[in-house]
Amino acid sequence: MNHQNSELDAWLAGQDIFEQNLPVPEDWVAGFDANRQLVVFKLGPFKRLFLRPGKFNKRFYHQLYPLSIETWDYRRQLKLFDEFCTLDIALDIRFQATLAYVLKNSEMLESINQHIQALYADVIEDKINQELSNLADGSWVQKGLVNHEKRIAISVCEVLTQHHIQAEAVCRMSVSFVEFPDVQLGRDSVYLHVLKKTFELGEQKNQEMLRQQRLIEQQALLAKQQEREHLKQLAEMQRQIQLQEAEAQIQMLLDREQQIANQREVERRLHAEQVEHEQQLKQISLEIELRMAQQLEAKQRLAERQRITDQLAHQAILDDKRTLAEIQRRQAAELRWRQAEQSKAENSEGDDDEYPDTTPL
Repeated sequence: MNHQNSELDAWLAGQDIFEQNLPVPEDWVAGFDANRQLVVFKLGPFKRLFLRPGKFNKRFYHQLYPLSIETWDYRRQLKLFDEFCTLDIALDIRFQATLAYVLKNSEMLESINQHIQALYADVIEDKINQELSNLADGSWVQKGLVNHEKRIAISVCEVLTQHHIQAEAVCRMSVSFVEFPDVQLGRDSVYLHVLKKTFELGEQKNQEMLRQQRLIEQQALLAKQQEREHLKQLAEMQRQIQLQEAEAQIQMLLDREQQIANQREVERRLHAEQVEHEQQLKQISLEIELRMAQQLEAKQRLAERQRITDQLAHQAILDDKRTLAEIQRRQAAELRWRQAEQSKAENSEGDDDEYPDTTPL
């Protein structure tokens, strides 16, 4: 209160109470990379993500995703002091995802910027509300809104940077008063302080009403929480019962599975023994057939030898008969020849008396 009176005295004396320079927060440097691209290496089940290097040859197993710099415009209008003044907030955010952020959210790679806006919209809203809560004391009427603008911009950048998102932001806040459209912040703070005091009284009444309303709401909320806790306990009991039933069902299925496995093992062993027995029978049958075939072949060979022997014997008899017939024929021919010679000799003896014998000896 003394500080406000000193400012009023200084203003009545004609002094400029806003000559001192306000401290300016440090500027935020984002360090964007306009050519940043992400390379997805995928070959079979193997997958790896990395930033595109300077010298890079794209292959069929590479996919490129540009990590572009996105602009995010935030606009909001706020009524203060029972709508006596209107505060317009214009926050322009430029951001770019980093490799660390993409590695944590690789499933949203194709729409990474939209994913960031949807995910951090409420967080940025909370940061802005946190800074706007500092406007309740009305000090911004004398000091202006520059520091609040920069704190909003820097806090937003800090939030995004902490989550591996490069960002820079510019915040502009403008204010207008219903009954005093020409009032300027800082220059006409006396009028505004008088009005502010009036609004503070009304605000106290509103705060008391809000406190009572919050108390009623808290009591109702406590009752609802107790009811929810009771329902939660009932749900937990039901879940435990279902879990036990599920475990019993699973155990029953496991026992049934083991029984079926044992039955199949016995059937497999019996089938293997049956197959082995059938193979033994086939082997014995083949051996018997082989021995019978060998015996039959031996009999056939013996019969063939006997046939050949008989044939040779018969052929020898026929040859002997032909030889004997040939001898007899030759003997008969020789006999006839001798008889003929003898006849000729007898005939020639009668002639020898008339012709001397000239046959050489």
